[in-house]
Amino acid sequence: MKEIRKRVQEWIAVHRGSLAEEICELVRIRSVADKTASVGPYGQGCRDAVDKYMEICHRHGLEVENHGYQVAEAYHSGWGDRRERIGLMGHLDVVPEGSGWNWPPYEGIIKDGWILGRGAQDNKGPCLAALYTLLCLRDLGVELKHDIRALAGTNEENGMEDADYYASCCQTPDFTLVVDSPFPICYGERGILEAWMIADDAFSGQVLDFYGGQVSSQVPGEATLKLADWEETRKKLEEREGMKEGCGWETQDGAIVLRAVGKGGHVAFPEKTENAILVLLNFVLERGLLCEESDRRILEAVYRMALRTDGSGAGIACQDDVSGSLVCGCGIVKVEDHKVWFNLNARCPVTADGEALLERMRVCAMESGFRLGNTRLLRANYYPKEEPVIQALDQTFRKVTGLDWKPQIFHAGTHARRMPNAVAYGPGCLDGTVCPPSPWPAGHGGAHQPNEAQSIDCLCLAIEIYVLAILEIDGLDLKEKKSR
Repeated sequence: MKEIRKRVQEWIAVHRGSLAEEICELVRIRSVADKTASVGPYGQGCRDAVDKYMEICHRHGLEVENHGYQVAEAYHSGWGDRRERIGLMGHLDVVPEGSGWNWPPYEGIIKDGWILGRGAQDNKGPCLAALYTLLCLRDLGVELKHDIRALAGTNEENGMEDADYYASCCQTPDFTLVVDSPFPICYGERGILEAWMIADDAFSGQVLDFYGGQVSSQVPGEATLKLADWEETRKKLEEREGMKEGCGWETQDGAIVLRAVGKGGHVAFPEKTENAILVLLNFVLERGLLCEESDRRILEAVYRMALRTDGSGAGIACQDDVSGSLVCGCGIVKVEDHKVWFNLNARCPVTADGEALLERMRVCAMESGFRLGNTRLLRANYYPKEEPVIQALDQTFRKVTGLDWKPQIFHAGTHARRMPNAVAYGPGCLDGTVCPPSPWPAGHGGAHQPNEAQSIDCLCLAIEIYVLAILEIDGLDLKEKKSR
C-alpha cells in the first residue's frame, strides 16, 4: 500500500494544475437546470457543461457517452472487457448564484490554492476529481477486476431526473460512489419531503408583493416585502428609532419596500444559516406594520409554519435512533394572484414514513388556512454500515487522513438515493483538518453560498482517497443488493 500510495501522490502532484484549470473551464458555464427551456432537457447551460465535460474527457484520451444530456459517462476503452463496474458520480448543474458575491460567480478564478465560483465545490470540482481518479488508475496501469466509470449528471439540484433516466435506460455500475457530500462515508441519506403551501385567502390592497429565495434546498440570504405607501404604516416605521439588524426600508414607486438580509446556505444545515424570509416576517409582525387583520393572520401562519427547523411548525417533527431528528426549512416565498406561496423542504429520518409526514403537513396547512400545492417525496437511502464495502471505504478514509471520524447519515440529498447500490463519499469537510482552513467568513465560501470556493488541496487528497478506496473494494462482491 505504501508504494502504490506514493505513486498516486506523485501522479496527483503532476496533474494538480490541469485539474484546477479544467474545473475553472466548467465553472465559467452558468449551468442552472431549467426544465422549461426550449433547449432540452435542462437548458443551454447544462448542455454546454456536458459538451465541455466531454471535450475534457477526449482531451485526456477517454471515451465518453452522452446519455441525452442527462448524464455523461466517461471510460477507458482498454477496460472494455471487464463486465463489472464501479462508478464515480457527480453533477454539473448548479444552484442560482444569488447575491452577496465579492467576485464574479462564473469567472472561474484560482486564488491562493482555491477555485472560486458557483459550482466549484458543488459539484464541478468533485466531478472532475472523479474523472481524474479514473485517469490516475489508467495511467498507473493498476490491474482491476472492475471497469471504472466517471458519471456527470445535469439535474441533481432540482429533481435528480438525470439519475432516474440513467438508471432506467443504461447499464448502471454494480456500485457507485457519489462524490457530492462531506467525508467520512455517508452510509445513509435522509428522505426529502418538499411541498408548496398556498394561502386560501388573497392579500388585501396593502401587501403588493413578497419574495425571497430561488431554490427549495437553499436558505435565502435576502427577502423583500412591498407594502402600499399608507400613512399609518409609514408612521409605525418612523415612530421607533432604529431598525432590526438585517432589515431596512425605503419608498419606491408609491410603495414601501422592506428588505431583510440573512445568511444563505443549504437547508439541511440550518445552524449555519439565517433565513432572510423569517428575519423579515419577524420584523413586520413585531412592528405591527400590517393594517388589515387578514394580512396579519396570513403572514403569522407563514412565520409559524416555517420558523422551527425541526418541522414542528408544520406538524412533521419526528426522529429515529439511526439518523436523529427531522430538519426543515423554507427556501422560497412568492406571491401569485395576490396569494402567498411558500416552499418547505424537510430532510426526514431514514425510517420515517414520507407519505404519513406529507399527510400531517397537509392537515397542518389546512388548519392554518393553507392548502398544499406541488409536493415531492424522495425516498431515504440506507446502506448498513456493517457491510464489508462500507467498512472498507471507512478504513481507507481513516488511513489516508488519520482522522477518527465515524460513518454518518447525511442530511442533504445526493444521487446515491436514486442509483442502485450507491453511497455518498466526500470530498467535503477536509479543509481545516488535514488541509488548510477556509479563509472565508461564516455564510460564505460553501455550497449554495455566495463566494463558493473549493480547496485544490482537498480535491487532490480526495483523489488519493478515491484511488486507494477503489483498490480496496475492487475484490469485493459489489453486485449483491443490500438492505435499504
